[in-house]
Amino acid sequence: MSFDPAAIHEYHDKVREKIEAGEVGFAQSVVDDVMVSYEAASFRGPVWGYDPVTFGTPPRLSAMLEQIILDVARGEAIASPRTFSRARVERMVADLHSFPATWIKPRRRAELLDSFYLVERAPGGTLLF
Repeated sequence: MSFDPAAIHEYHDKVREKIEAGEVGFAQSVVDDVMVSYEAASFRGPVWGYDPVTFGTPPRLSAMLEQIILDVARGEAIASPRTFSRARVERMVADLHSFPATWIKPRRRAELLDSFYLVERAPGGTLLF
């Protein structure tokens, strides 16, 4: 049994069950080798994860959320309906398009986000509110 003072593994299990049940507003991914759960409407804080080494310095929560959004689009994470803001995804796409055309990686990410979340009848369209 691993050291888990905040019962975070139990919490991750509950979030996974909510995602599988289709409850609105939940996502999970592995960010920097740490399981992270996201709640769109949480009073305790939107992101939960525990690793004493990786989280030794305060993470930028917006960067973690953007990584989860990308991971879901890649099929590397899970989310339930109405979890991510359409405005956030649109801003991510615009930011990624602001890189010079020779920077291929940001452009590919922008195309992925656009095709997965934003185009008409996009597979990830139901994940946005």
